[in-house]
Amino acid sequence: MSGNTDLLFQASCLRQKAFAWFTDVTLVSDPDVLAEYESLLDDQEKRRHAAFHFPADRHLYLVAHALLRTSLSRFSDIQPCKWRISSNKSGRPEVAAEQCPEDRIRFNLSHTKGLAACVVTANVDIGIDVERLDRRCDMESIARRYFSRQEMQALMALPVHDRPTRFLEYWTLKEAYVKACGLGLSIPLDSFFFYRDRQMVWRIGFDRDDDPSEWRFVCVRPTPDHVLSIAIHDADPSEYEVNISEAWAGRLTHAWKS
Repeated sequence: MSGNTDLLFQASCLRQKAFAWFTDVTLVSDPDVLAEYESLLDDQEKRRHAAFHFPADRHLYLVAHALLRTSLSRFSDIQPCKWRISSNKSGRPEVAAEQCPEDRIRFNLSHTKGLAACVVTANVDIGIDVERLDRRCDMESIARRYFSRQEMQALMALPVHDRPTRFLEYWTLKEAYVKACGLGLSIPLDSFFFYRDRQMVWRIGFDRDDDPSEWRFVCVRPTPDHVLSIAIHDADPSEYEVNISEAWAGRLTHAWKS
């Protein structure tokens, strides 16, 4: 991950584009690097970091928030430690408006066991979610409670060995959409549904007041063990370019576009 000395883009590059980075948190273990990451956190983040009981949770939180701050600084001359992040009325974190008055930088952050990921764009709502494929849960019970009828039917029609991956694809897509909406848990997860069209592109359908044509979704496997989904809300989402890269210790690898 990098800061102001490795300015890759400007905020204007974010128009009609989104950039996502993910990192394997288990590869970040150097004490000097971790100390540097901790120096990037603001006071509230430092308190939350210190409050975690388990070292693995503290480590995941630290790397995720360092990833976010350094990623934001790729599009600005603002140093990673200087970003001011607050929450909207529903709790969605946002960059302080005065720090990017022309092109409002928007972001979202997610982490799960072994992986942290963030996505950055400008002026539009965006969400990201990641999950580990070996997540242990009562998949069918959760699906029956939170999935739509269409999703449940499609899930149960799959061979048994394919269901866990599809379950997590649905779940991360739903979480990314809800996070992009910025309304917290007020949106019932069964009031919308995901499906693939004939071109195998992920689409959304609604039982609520929203326009499917204004949404674009990406669902990929950033590692063999994880699923990552991104939701973008834009008037012309078909023209939106999504770039996803692995970030670690200042180097970018495994970049691809969608």
